[in-house]
Amino acid sequence: MRRGAVLFGSFSAAVFAAVYLLPAGLWPWLGTAALVPAAVCLWKGRRLGVLIALGASAALLWCAAYRMVMFAPGEALDGRRTQVRLQAASFAAREEYGLSLPCYILDRGPVPIRAALYGGEALAEVKPGDALTVTADCTCRTYLDRGAVSNVAAKGIFVTLRARGALTVEPTDRLPWWSLPRLWGRALAERVEEAFPKDVSGLLAAMVAGERGVIRDSDYTALKRSGVAHLMAVSGMHVCFLVGLLSLLTGADPRRRAAVCLPVIVVFALAVGGSPSVLRACIIWAFALLAPVAGREKDPWSALAAALFFLLLCNPLSAANVGLQLSFAAVAGINSVTPRLSEAMSGWRLSPAKTAPMWRRVFLGAADKLARLVREGLASTLGALVFTVPLSALYFGTLSLAAPVTNLLVLPVAAVVFALGLVTGVVGFLSPAAAAFLGRTLAWPARYVMAVARGIGAFPYSAVTLNGVYYPAFLLFAYALLLIAVLWRGQRRRWWVFTGCGAVMLCAAVLLTRLTFCQGDLTVTALNVGQGQSVLLSSAGQTALIDCGGSTYRDPGDLAADYLADRGERRVDLLILTHYHDDHMNGVATLFERVEIGAVILPEMEEDEDRQLWLAELAAAEGAEVTWLREDQTVRLGGADLRIFAPLGSGDANEAGLSVLASAGDFDALITGDMGSAVERRLVKYHDLPRCEVLVAGHHGSAGSNSETLLRAIRPRTALISVGSNSYGHPAPETLERLTTAGADIYRTDLRGNITVTATLGGEGG
Repeated sequence: MRRGAVLFGSFSAAVFAAVYLLPAGLWPWLGTAALVPAAVCLWKGRRLGVLIALGASAALLWCAAYRMVMFAPGEALDGRRTQVRLQAASFAAREEYGLSLPCYILDRGPVPIRAALYGGEALAEVKPGDALTVTADCTCRTYLDRGAVSNVAAKGIFVTLRARGALTVEPTDRLPWWSLPRLWGRALAERVEEAFPKDVSGLLAAMVAGERGVIRDSDYTALKRSGVAHLMAVSGMHVCFLVGLLSLLTGADPRRRAAVCLPVIVVFALAVGGSPSVLRACIIWAFALLAPVAGREKDPWSALAAALFFLLLCNPLSAANVGLQLSFAAVAGINSVTPRLSEAMSGWRLSPAKTAPMWRRVFLGAADKLARLVREGLASTLGALVFTVPLSALYFGTLSLAAPVTNLLVLPVAAVVFALGLVTGVVGFLSPAAAAFLGRTLAWPARYVMAVARGIGAFPYSAVTLNGVYYPAFLLFAYALLLIAVLWRGQRRRWWVFTGCGAVMLCAAVLLTRLTFCQGDLTVTALNVGQGQSVLLSSAGQTALIDCGGSTYRDPGDLAADYLADRGERRVDLLILTHYHDDHMNGVATLFERVEIGAVILPEMEEDEDRQLWLAELAAAEGAEVTWLREDQTVRLGGADLRIFAPLGSGDANEAGLSVLASAGDFDALITGDMGSAVERRLVKYHDLPRCEVLVAGHHGSAGSNSETLLRAIRPRTALISVGSNSYGHPAPETLERLTTAGADIYRTDLRGNITVTATLGGEGG
């Protein structure tokens, strides 16, 4: 291995250790101490040891210095409300809770502090380079003293500011030079979006310029489930597409190719936001393009180590950046695993005999070339997935089983789509009419990509979540098989044996997950949707979903549809909404897109008339029967009965909502929505409620719900609280005390994730 790879690799390993394992206060001492083994290795003449020790020492000392200069001023602002002077670093981006503006805090340290300002619509008018003054609540996001690094800090934002009061803006006379590439990127995305038809414009804008905000949620979900969502995040793959396009235009001369490609990919990287994946690809391609010019051979491992070194040099906390980890894991897999897979599959050839007829030799020769392309594509895809799948499982809790097939079908065409989108966008600057003509004419490759993603993503088992037991067990088993195959010392590795064992284990995981879902006479599952509620009932092959709303980074409708898809379900027989607040219904639109819904039961309320009309129109458009519940109704769900109680209150939506009692034999589960204690007393007064094995705690465990009157009447054995991060104090301590006093075992979705209770006639289990 080259010395550069050893030095850069040891530096990077030490940075990862510092960020994830070592207390920040020990960084300078450990960095200094690492010089001792470096001196010993130098005295012994062990060059490799010298490089490793020096790399570790430099990393720890650099982290300590970086913290002193870049982090300490931000840490001093943590928890303070103060007036700050800022300079806008880019344009504001619209997020779920408002606008955020990347900026620099001035006059607070030796260098400007990287920050993000959150505020109102006034931020939309701010341009890069503008000076701002505002009073803000400051929060340090490095968290080095708390043993963790936030995702925000890993992306280079060390302080977040929440604007409190008026914002003063001093416009700049001209845009700073460093903001021009990003401005060009935004303009390119606009040209692409204008040129192509609406059904593919979002895909093209995301692929070419990284503008993911314009792609439809349903399309992004399909890309995610089919395993090609990485097309949406401009990454090293897109840089490869760009270099390939430029190489076709510049020819084989290495000097001309390097002279054209290097400045173009640098500008492209800055224009799309400079993500770690893109910068990594730029550095690796710089090594690859300059190597023949300098008369050196390509060294992929040294280039990869150097790229990681430079990124961590710019921000050591980027070691915790998920995008950086996935990008480098993919390239490491391609460098190490892909060649072995290619060699293992090299025997898959179609070689006609020399005496065969001409037509047969021509046909088999063409088929062999196609097979070789398939082998290379499959080897590259599997190589990239070997190290990225565990990271995706760890961070996102999902596994796309269809990813190898989808990537094989899509990636060759994706390169064409990227090239067409880029060329059309550039033409759009010169002639919008010509770009529109090209967009209408050349949209079909992009439509193919989306058709493949939608078609494969629609299958129930195209992607699975790893919340249960069986799919994580399959993943561990698959990697154990891979390790055995790699370490196999026999004459021949029988790959078909390992592949067959993995397929059998996958089928077993699918079957066991399905059987677990179908067992029992009634299953109650409180889905983990954050601060919201979505409760799934299933019995004898039929399903009902009570509410579909929440506050997680993923759409609650996606979460519910994914849970069903993991178990082979593509239909919800009955959707019941207790009321129309966002935390109980903001995932309904996505749910209708993802699954078939047989019928909908809704409360009729004086308020939220617009939402009621929208829901009725949506259900009618999707062919679902709509019932406005004015009187109590009993519905049969498989082997269970659902008693749906009409609203007992009035006024506020919480008090005028529905409630549901699900019963199978002697097992009963009560879901009360967000009703308060006054309406709970009416529920007890006007209905003969049985003792309930399960209570889905009302209003996420608020102090004003789950009253002693209700708890005395139903005496729940188990209380499920659907709750997430919130500022309301849910669940309230007094509610938890009342539930405990009533004898209920308490389970919370924010602590346990999805919670399932399964009942069989004569008893229940969970």
